[in-house]
Amino acid sequence: MGGEKQSVVTSPKPLEGSEIEKILGHGVTIPPQPKVLMEIEQLVEQPQVSVKKVAALIAKDPALLAGVFRVVNSPAMGLVRRIDSVETAISLLGLKQVTNLLKSIAIRQALGGQTQAYEKFWERSGDIAQIAAIIAHKQVSVCNVFPDQAYLAGLFHDCGVPVLMQRFSGYCAGLNAGIWPDLAGEDRNFDTDHSVVGYLVGKHWRLPDFILGGIRYHHEILSVVHPARTVVAMLQMATHIYLLAMKQQDEPEWEACWEVVIEELGIAHEGLCEFEEDVIEEFTAAR
Repeated sequence: MGGEKQSVVTSPKPLEGSEIEKILGHGVTIPPQPKVLMEIEQLVEQPQVSVKKVAALIAKDPALLAGVFRVVNSPAMGLVRRIDSVETAISLLGLKQVTNLLKSIAIRQALGGQTQAYEKFWERSGDIAQIAAIIAHKQVSVCNVFPDQAYLAGLFHDCGVPVLMQRFSGYCAGLNAGIWPDLAGEDRNFDTDHSVVGYLVGKHWRLPDFILGGIRYHHEILSVVHPARTVVAMLQMATHIYLLAMKQQDEPEWEACWEVVIEELGIAHEGLCEFEEDVIEEFTAAR
């Protein structure tokens, strides 16, 4: 991963035991990785990896297989030709990259839910993940974060929300009416923290440390250093652009952090509007 930005690789600040106990003490259940994903990870970690075996495992799960083709053939991945086989996807993107995409697809399956609230949540998360991947593709030489990693962060960054929805019937109840709630307010009302829950899910699913840091602090960009801060900046920018594309009122959070975000992403003040328009154009064309 070569790039202009010199990143200091660091693990996210460990959670205090009391924070974890508080969450789990509320009866929150962390979803396990699907068996097929664990089997794929075991294969990928072997010294002599058989691409055919990995492709065969993916092909056993129709939902994973369909998800891989949907994501790899999206403009956000930046591939110049359409992919029609898993082996080709692996050869072009790499095993680690395809594994990242599989985790993005699997978390949505694991926490899908059957109501309008879950559909609304995952539609929004999927759009933000897509936008984050577009941003990563455009800024990869500066940010050193690749589209598959940005997409993974986008799908996982709010995954604590559906976990808490499953635990507390009233958590984010406004989603049933299609209204995106104030998550900080929801956390206060239920004495919990969706960012911590998302971090615990990501940890259990063995996401890279810098993405875990991005999940844990996706509302607190000043609380982390590189490369987790770059992930947070991408998530903040992706959320901002999503709201612009949906013609929704922006979040106050953006007003407080936008200068830090664009500096982190290597976007000049005078080029911000053009950057937003370009990303929205790509995102809209891909929908």
